[in-house]
Amino acid sequence: MKISPFTPLFFGGCANLSDGVRSRHRQVFADTDQILIEVIAETGDTAPTAVLYNACDGEAVGSIDWSQWQMNDDKLVFFHVYKGLSNGIYYLVVGGYVSEPFLVTSESAVLDGTTLIQYRFKDNRQREDVVSVIDLMPYFFDWRVPGGFKDGGWSFGVTNEQFTTQYEDVVELYARDYTLKTFTLGNAGGVPVRYGEMLNRVLTCSYVYFNGTRYTRSDAETPSLNVQVEGKDSFVFTQVLRKAQLLDPELEELNRLCIRRVDDDYVRIVDTTNSELLIIE
Repeated sequence: MKISPFTPLFFGGCANLSDGVRSRHRQVFADTDQILIEVIAETGDTAPTAVLYNACDGEAVGSIDWSQWQMNDDKLVFFHVYKGLSNGIYYLVVGGYVSEPFLVTSESAVLDGTTLIQYRFKDNRQREDVVSVIDLMPYFFDWRVPGGFKDGGWSFGVTNEQFTTQYEDVVELYARDYTLKTFTLGNAGGVPVRYGEMLNRVLTCSYVYFNGTRYTRSDAETPSLNVQVEGKDSFVFTQVLRKAQLLDPELEELNRLCIRRVDDDYVRIVDTTNSELLIIE
């Protein structure tokens, strides 16, 4: 039985060896984010005990009433989605594993410098340590991180084929432009090294959205580690991403409904004035 490494909470510390002072960074979620917890187990295993605690006073907030789904003959997944948590600092204990404290807030002053990364695989055949589709319903993970896209991190490219005439005129036979953006993960204080590891893992997913816009890693680019403060285990990571352009409209509509958390409790109508999809509770 193991907690999926794609679960956005961090369970357990890093390696015992350290280069300096431990980072004081605290993980942040908005009160509108939905925190998906997955535990991959063997058929016949019982659900692990899981309790959410208030980190300020150590009082239990409540235990998880797990949902479960049989992946195949050998494996099943226990899962739970935290949504609508009140503002506060929490930690989660799953079996013998304790998450690091995380902050849930609605304060714009805290959230303005963050990016919501939402991700999933296209099916359940990509890896054995995560489930992205349960009973035909896609499930996205929400991971909120400090950082974003800087204007100075944009670059532009083109894939083309040209022909030169006998008069040395260049004729464009085929061309397709694209835009590369550098995502900066970390703020002035930096983040622990596990954030870079997590970003690299998240970018293996089929669908990754940064604040609602879909990106993929550019070629085999991996997060670059930059030391923020000498003697402190806090870093800033940069990752070159390519913005998706030609997308399957039906698939994108499904993904967008999922990441916006639209369900049967909402009414979907189209505003004919500006052709926007409106969601009314």
